[in-house]
Amino acid sequence: MEKTMEKIPCLPTNPDSYDSPKLPKAAKTSQILPNVLLQSALFGMVQRGRRKYHERHKIASFNNVCIYFTGAELDQGDLDVFIHAVHLASRSTNPFGVEFTVRGFLRELGKKPGKSGQDWLFNSIRRLSACLVEIHCGNQHTVLSMMGGIYGGPLIFDFFHYPEKNKFFLRVNSNLGSMFDYGWAKISWQKRLQANTSLAKWLHGLYSSMIPYPLKIETIYQLSRSSCKDTYKFRFLLKNALNELVAIGVFKSWEIAEEGKVHVIPSPRNPPEP
Repeated sequence: MEKTMEKIPCLPTNPDSYDSPKLPKAAKTSQILPNVLLQSALFGMVQRGRRKYHERHKIASFNNVCIYFTGAELDQGDLDVFIHAVHLASRSTNPFGVEFTVRGFLRELGKKPGKSGQDWLFNSIRRLSACLVEIHCGNQHTVLSMMGGIYGGPLIFDFFHYPEKNKFFLRVNSNLGSMFDYGWAKISWQKRLQANTSLAKWLHGLYSSMIPYPLKIETIYQLSRSSCKDTYKFRFLLKNALNELVAIGVFKSWEIAEEGKVHVIPSPRNPPEP
């Protein structure tokens, strides 16, 4: 425990100037996220022990959005952490940022407290703090520009430890609001926590951000950043993930048509956000 704490900066007496991100009002009562993050491979799937580091790597995404990423690959667990951090940030006016305890943060993510849970949480926060995400309108190949840039920077600005009270603070990037201006989605948090596999979580995020329409299996494969090399095996994993979302009430049904496109029908209890 002490070894982990030594790696976390202590809370400064006078923190750097910080403006809270301008988030939609819905963020205070619901978990929300920009569509550009849900409709891409930014938060994909990472096999244990095989997390890669990228230098300005182009991320697969839907048309008209171009994403470059520098840092250690982000996965669906990192997305859970980020979603909850944004939710907490929407309710915080503290100049030190979001105040939290490890136990409370892990509980909201449906994870057990303890040494392994704490290490997992802070390793995720470190990745979200150390990365550089560049998002552009259109298929641009230049650095972020005033004309076409949506966002440029880490996802979490910084984080601190307050040893006297054994509490922690984090500050999400104050420029996050620019991503929400291009559309955002409400995330059914309890449904997401019920999903057991990374692919099911990724699919849940994607379909939360759009009105469902037929998608090629190849498109889902690329956007989910699956590490599965076998096409037949990925179809198997995809079918299991779709069945998982039916079981928890996200989808009413699904099918893979002859042309290799996935068709889903949302559950009446879980319609997509307009």
